[in-house]
Amino acid sequence: MSLVVDIEAYMPHRLPMRLVSELLCVEEAYAEARTTLDIGNVVVDPNGKVEAAALMEIVAQAYAAAQGYQNKRDGKPAMRGYLAGIKDFRIEYLPSAGQRLLIKMKSSSPFEEFYTVEGQILCEGSVVASGTLKIWASHDTEPEKNEQMASDGTRPL
Repeated sequence: MSLVVDIEAYMPHRLPMRLVSELLCVEEAYAEARTTLDIGNVVVDPNGKVEAAALMEIVAQAYAAAQGYQNKRDGKPAMRGYLAGIKDFRIEYLPSAGQRLLIKMKSSSPFEEFYTVEGQILCEGSVVASGTLKIWASHDTEPEKNEQMASDGTRPL
């Protein structure tokens, strides 16, 4: 399905920690999103480069938005999740502030409450970063319990 939609309604992240701005395509096991991070963003360093750790978070947030979109569209309850692992994440270069980034994701079938997401970030057709993320996600059927899990200051996906 091709679309362009603001992702705020589909994920809990809010500015300044929301790093992804739009969903472009959401299919069963594939999605695309995009973002542009400007000077002054919390993940842009003083030299105007996007920080390396932010690239992994961008893929995780894009996945959260795509999953949130699918759940809402299908009438399913919201999910809470956390980035649980990173495998073979390669960073080719750090993009500069102001460059538009395209995020492509492919997810595999879950094993219990764990999802594997292969992600790729592109800028002007060149691969910026790529790798595999492990995401833990559960339907939000016990919100009080989920909020307690996040009482240490971390915020669920």
